[in-house]
Amino acid sequence: MTPRTVGKGQCVRYRPPGRLSLRHLVSTFMKERGGKGVVIFPAVLAVLICLTGCELSDRQRELALERQCDVAEEKVRQLTEEVEKLSGDLKHREEQIETLQKLGEKRLENLFSVEEIELGRHSGGIDLDKKPGQDAIKVFLLPRDKTGCVLKAAGDVKIQLFDLAQPKDKTLLDEFIFPVKDIGEHWSGSFMTYHYSFECQWKTPPEHDEITIRATFTDYLTGRTFTAQKLCKIKLPPAGAGK
Repeated sequence: MTPRTVGKGQCVRYRPPGRLSLRHLVSTFMKERGGKGVVIFPAVLAVLICLTGCELSDRQRELALERQCDVAEEKVRQLTEEVEKLSGDLKHREEQIETLQKLGEKRLENLFSVEEIELGRHSGGIDLDKKPGQDAIKVFLLPRDKTGCVLKAAGDVKIQLFDLAQPKDKTLLDEFIFPVKDIGEHWSGSFMTYHYSFECQWKTPPEHDEITIRATFTDYLTGRTFTAQKLCKIKLPPAGAGK
């Protein structure tokens, strides 16, 4: 709206005819009619209300469009941020690929990876149920690199217990699987002690006191599989103890 000067230091805002208030229009009409427009006043009033309603409806549409524009602008901002993030991730991956290509396929030869596994000398029978005799095997597993050092390597572990004195179709006493996501809980890394340990409690007690432990380790770095085997003696419960 264009302000017009009334006096020194004073100004008012010019109100276009199309923007006059309903109250102002009615007042002007009555003054011009000198109070004689009572008969036609309702019709005029209805027209004025319609005009005012149209003006309000237009403003509501403008506000709705403004809100839609705000929502669209926010979506554009979010999409722009997402594109920038994806572009950054792509650039980082391209740099990784370029670095790996420079290192060559023989880079694994320079890493310290598992070359063999060993079953610790303390692997053997243990008592978990506090009853006479032993009811489980504790297995100490040591993954070693090419220099003989024990590594905390990631991989799947499978432990099988055999009673080789049984007939061939009954030699497998029990089998235990420890997936890679769980073996970290079995790691011990204190002074002079570096190994995985697993407690394997069988469901059916063996009939003989010599149990063969067979451990299989699948290394997640190289994909190679390693095995180790060890014979150990256990203490069977006294005859008739389970009756």
